Amino acid sequence: MRLRHAILGVAAITALGACVPASGETKPPAAAAAPAAVTGIEAFRGSWVGASQGEGDTRRAAALVIDASADGGLFLRWRSAEGPRDGAANDDQLKMRENTAIFAPGKTPNVWSARADSGAQAKARLEGSVLTTELTAKTGGQTELQTYRRTLTAPGKLSLHYTRTVNGKVDSTIDADFVKLP
Repeated sequence: MRLRHAILGVAAITALGACVPASGETKPPAAAAAPAAVTGIEAFRGSWVGASQGEGDTRRAAALVIDASADGGLFLRWRSAEGPRDGAANDDQLKMRENTAIFAPGKTPNVWSARADSGAQAKARLEGSVLTTELTAKTGGQTELQTYRRTLTAPGKLSLHYTRTVNGKVDSTIDADFVKLP
């Protein structure tokens, strides 16, 4: 069973490892800064990897890139690999997902809006150590709202609380912990 976990982990890291900043450049790691020294969107900027245990028997690995442009814009790209737990039906099935949102600078500081690759309307806001992204889409007469609440819990550590709501009712939730890559 541990071999399957290792294979899923390696596959996810390989598939998710292509996340790079919007600029396409890679930067050498900055010297460690005191937690109070990095604030605002700069504290979130970079590449993050994590894993989650959502509802049911699904295992997930994820990568996230957060970048800011000189003009005040915001770039988010998230990728995930998910599959059932060992011993569950379709144990070899692996689903890959990716979404990108490029937010133009907003009129209000720390508030952005954009249209995601999926066509969903996206809004993001930064309040202290919490970056919240909401994606809203209407399909088949139903309104779906996906909320990603990313909270910096310590230098280089981020927690995610994801909620999917359909027509005002919570459909699913996921909690995950991420670490920042050097």
